[in-house]
Amino acid sequence: MYPPFLKKGTFVFFAAENTDFTEDTRYGKGTTHRTITAVYQKIDPSKEPVAEPLIIGDAQSLSVTPYYVDILHCDKPKPQHAKRSEQFAISKGISESYQLTHLGWVVASALCRMKAGETSSNIPGWAGYNSLLSESLPLTQVGALSLFPEVAHEWSTLLTVIMQANQLRKLAVGEDHPTVINFDMALYEKVVQLLDARPDLKQMVVPSLGELHVVMAALRALGASMENWGIDDAWMEADVYGPATTRQILKCTHYKQALHAHIYSYVALYEMALEEFFKDNPQLKYVCLKATEQWRFYRVARGGSCHLRKMPQKNALPPQLTPQLAAWF
Repeated sequence: MYPPFLKKGTFVFFAAENTDFTEDTRYGKGTTHRTITAVYQKIDPSKEPVAEPLIIGDAQSLSVTPYYVDILHCDKPKPQHAKRSEQFAISKGISESYQLTHLGWVVASALCRMKAGETSSNIPGWAGYNSLLSESLPLTQVGALSLFPEVAHEWSTLLTVIMQANQLRKLAVGEDHPTVINFDMALYEKVVQLLDARPDLKQMVVPSLGELHVVMAALRALGASMENWGIDDAWMEADVYGPATTRQILKCTHYKQALHAHIYSYVALYEMALEEFFKDNPQLKYVCLKATEQWRFYRVARGGSCHLRKMPQKNALPPQLTPQLAAWF
């Protein structure tokens, strides 16, 4: 069984996760722990469907046969100590256009708050700013496969999920494409161990870590690198965060709290640096203010919320600012 929207010749990827119903009961009984697999594929009306849509005729003569997924047996794989042979592409770094877009938001936000008598910025937040600059992308359809009647962390369940996704990938894009499956951190570690023990699957399956867990790992690394460097002490001395909250931020035990703390600290440090920069380069401050005003952000109050009415121009900063900032920093 597969989603009816599945088309041939269009890239498809998957995400597997445990799904729990009635996790907490009075006596600890009657809970449900199952595994769900989601299928993602971009909408492309020009492509041929994998199968013809199901048409239900006369309901009186309809008979439905229950559909079950056979769980493949899989023992716990033995640890593999073989060296990695995969070839990874070397990153070329962050593109210049992204750097300019990011710099434009930082400079514009800082300048708005530097104006006399203004304590808040008229420039939208980072997410709103990016949503205005982003171009619309093709919609992605999402469907779910039948529930597996087993918990996700069992080796047999993981093998069954991989093989089922592999079969659907073959129907959609053939043999020449890998099967990409998204897992959370706990399942990802087990899948990597399973694939190391199965060379036949390792060549065709690409496990990927979920976006949330990637960001949390990055925030933990950032917290470890800045611990005892003074910023955490500044949070506590300024009474922004207490000792317990500061530890939670550095260890990223609370995702949004850690993310907001790092963003606010980044913007505050950049604003302090820009204040000094414009003191040394006063001729650029007026030019930047003029460029920022050209973005023409309008906020219209509607039911207590603000809506941005006009699209900002990409890379609206003056071209002479970038080399000056690079040389000054």
